[in-house]
Amino acid sequence: MCDAGTNFVAIMEAAQLLETTETRVLMMLKKNELQGKMEDDAWYVDRSSLKLCEKPKAADIVTPGCGGGCGGGCERH
Repeated sequence: MCDAGTNFVAIMEAAQLLETTETRVLMMLKKNELQGKMEDDAWYVDRSSLKLCEKPKAADIVTPGCGGGCGGGCERH
């Protein structure tokens, strides 16, 4: 788990900083890999948790056996 701080960024900005998708950021929040808060029906991510956590790898986002996102190059299509 990452330590919480006081500067928060919107999900969209957090996804750009981590070079991943907004869905992946939400999953990381759910797993407590990132710290965040919901305010006015929108999630915000603690900027300090972005610095302390590893960026997700492609294998974290796409499961083996082609969960989509391979662009059809996995020879399973």
